[in-house]
Amino acid sequence: MKKLVSIVVNYNSGTYLLKCVESLLASKLPDDLSHTICVVDNASTDKSLDSVKHLQTEVVSIISNDKNLGFSAANNQAFNRLASDYYACVNPDCQVGEETLSRVIRALEEDSTVAVASCVIYNSDGSVQKTCKRRFPTPGSALVRMFGLSRVDSGIFQDFDQGADGSLNTKMKGTVEYVEAISGAFFVMPKRSLQTIGLLDEGYFMHCEDLDYCMRARLAGYHVGFLDSTSVVHSKGESSKGARLRVLWYLHKGMGRFYKKFYQGKYPLIVTIFVYIGIGVRFLAKCCQSIIARLFQVRQPLNG
Repeated sequence: MKKLVSIVVNYNSGTYLLKCVESLLASKLPDDLSHTICVVDNASTDKSLDSVKHLQTEVVSIISNDKNLGFSAANNQAFNRLASDYYACVNPDCQVGEETLSRVIRALEEDSTVAVASCVIYNSDGSVQKTCKRRFPTPGSALVRMFGLSRVDSGIFQDFDQGADGSLNTKMKGTVEYVEAISGAFFVMPKRSLQTIGLLDEGYFMHCEDLDYCMRARLAGYHVGFLDSTSVVHSKGESSKGARLRVLWYLHKGMGRFYKKFYQGKYPLIVTIFVYIGIGVRFLAKCCQSIIARLFQVRQPLNG
């Protein structure tokens, strides 16, 4: 019998963690596929981990860390401890459809060139998350994003986040669309991917490790798969609401690491300098935006 392990890395996810695990337990899978769930808790300080402790059985296990190891390292813990034919990495603020896991795994079985696969990811309001399928960010696409050029002509000036506009329907094999990158909120990979591509890069604490893995898969000669026939719902950012500035730091640090690993040396030095300056400016701008928004939220009730 083949095995599937669903890994949920938790950090202060509140009530979302229980909903996530319950949705995974409700998954409809083939009779020849066993399914276990591993919650890796990164030293949460809320009650989220307590909410799933009563579910611990042979099916649900918990790894409790005494400090926050980050997303990549926590997933790698489970990869190393739990032998399986397939691994599903699921954010704790996701709810997975009943047929989602079985459809993604079926696609991976039918196409051995796909190293990692995901599906449509909806926001909690029903809109599609634009990051669920993406192009790799480059200096050119970063300029498009910075100046909003895709609003002028999305055909010529393409943003790298394209999940919501369907513009990546370029190559299909069966039910799988080949895309450059998918979101780390939900993805499934077979054991063969870990054996050939390796573990997640722990140099990323959170954010950009998904882009990194997709790029490494592509460089190793594999495809990244996307299914529009199934979906998950992702209440984005629930685990990081209380640490917005820290999350922004790790996001922009990850951007710099990704550029250094895959692009530095391929562009003239002046381009590289402007990329790093742009990352720094964007980080400061986002921090200011976040602080102003927080101040407004605090003061708004007093004015209302």
